[in-house]
Amino acid sequence: VDARDIPLLYLVTEIQNAPVGSPQRQEAQKNLLEEINHRKQIDQNIIEILRLSLKQTDVLDLLTSTRTTGQPVVADWDCYKALVKSFKNQCGAKMEYDMKYAGALANICNMGVDMKQSVAAIEEACAH
Repeated sequence: VDARDIPLLYLVTEIQNAPVGSPQRQEAQKNLLEEINHRKQIDQNIIEILRLSLKQTDVLDLLTSTRTTGQPVVADWDCYKALVKSFKNQCGAKMEYDMKYAGALANICNMGVDMKQSVAAIEEACAH
């Protein structure tokens, strides 16, 4: 199990171990649904952030692409730190699941996109 998915596994186990119809089971089911919905929202937000930052529609390859061997993961650390901070603050990102997109934020910085433009894209994408 990926470390990011341990909270999901825990909730599923709680549901399975709680008696049917019990308050514990209902609470675990509610928490699982909230976590799944949060993950879906973060997935949608990051795609919108990439689209707005890069002014492109085809951005899915940037979710997982990495730089070539020998290059630093992040070329502009000030940009990267600003985007991560904005992503956490504006999108309600937590460290577990949401930061799997740290590489996508690094890709924005590595492509030389203006940091202010990208912060504005994060604010816009996460405003809803």
